[in-house]
Amino acid sequence: MTVTVAIKKAVIERDGGFCLLALPGCTGEAQTTDHRANRGSGGSTVLDDPANLIAACTLCNGAKADAGSLVLMELEERGLWVRKDSTNAKTLLRSRERPVEYLDGELFYLVSATERRHVSEGRP
Repeated sequence: MTVTVAIKKAVIERDGGFCLLALPGCTGEAQTTDHRANRGSGGSTVLDDPANLIAACTLCNGAKADAGSLVLMELEERGLWVRKDSTNAKTLLRSRERPVEYLDGELFYLVSATERRHVSEGRP
């Protein structure tokens, strides 16, 4: 799977058009998507799954890539950063099982590029 422009647009719309990372200097408006668990240079496209993607502004996308451990810990608590597992398939499973905290504090599982499910409804 590759993150196409159509998938990026759908993820941004799913996430309300807002940057979910909300790091210092955030523009607020999402222009791109961010991998919750980073693929790495030339990494597997398994992690291009929409359950591993969130809406982000370009500034936060870059800031997350350069973030230190304290920022990553805070992002991990919010479900916006997922630690790599022993395989990309296991990492994707972690992303699917870890809900994302939206800007209003509500928690959602990311189901697809267009669908999210509130934690009160159970896992997808």
